Amino acid sequence: MEKLNIKIERVKERLKSLGKGKVAVAFSGGKDSFFLLKIAVETVGKENVSAFFVKTAFSTQNDEKRVRYFANHLDFNLERMNIDIIKNREVKTNARDRCYFCKRKIFEVLKAQASRLGMDTVLDGTTYSDLDEYRPGLKAIEELNIVSPLQEAKITSAEVVSYLKETLTIDDYYLTSSTCLATRFPYNFTLDEKILRTFDEIEAYFVREGIYPVKIRFIEDGIRIETSENNFARVFQIKGKILQFCKKKGIKFITIDIEGIKTGVWD
Repeated sequence: MEKLNIKIERVKERLKSLGKGKVAVAFSGGKDSFFLLKIAVETVGKENVSAFFVKTAFSTQNDEKRVRYFANHLDFNLERMNIDIIKNREVKTNARDRCYFCKRKIFEVLKAQASRLGMDTVLDGTTYSDLDEYRPGLKAIEELNIVSPLQEAKITSAEVVSYLKETLTIDDYYLTSSTCLATRFPYNFTLDEKILRTFDEIEAYFVREGIYPVKIRFIEDGIRIETSENNFARVFQIKGKILQFCKKKGIKFITIDIEGIKTGVWD
């Protein structure tokens, strides 16, 4: 924890170096951006920080749930925005660099809105761990001069979890990673609102049944359940309920990935 405290001090110094102006924090409802938001509020004051939650076709109902949950653990200013990104061709067709176009659009709009509200600096919760994954969206963040203090201080996602566990009483679910719905589908698969909402509803169902972390991946005419191995017994315990729920959603084939939950499966 001592080493992490040193890194946190670096984040605070970075925030102070931005001057006396107000800052906007891109708040996804995830643990990393909440961690950054908490430090920002504590460092420069609630009156100088606004969290921006951006809702798109790739947002999940659990993202909204996470935002409300964290709002009960920290007093902060919240701005909500809706952005239509799926009409972008590279985004809709889920091109391999889809994340670049998606992030570019979101942060262009967010940055413009923040500026109109008197905020010249936008922060995001990218961590040092994110550099180990294929994330073309990071290029867009760099191009738009979005500041990533956690990444700069080399704070990892695991350190974020450790800190939140020690300093707050956070339910385990809210310490799991939250990624956009587009990651549930293979590259070059055309996305539409209907299939995104179907997968959102199925994933939310698993979470309600206490099965998390979980990702519901697309397979032709069906789904592949990715979850940690300690959840396998629970999946089979309620197998009948899962089948009934998914069949009503038009899912023909339901499988479980015995390799467990992972990131970057399409890469």
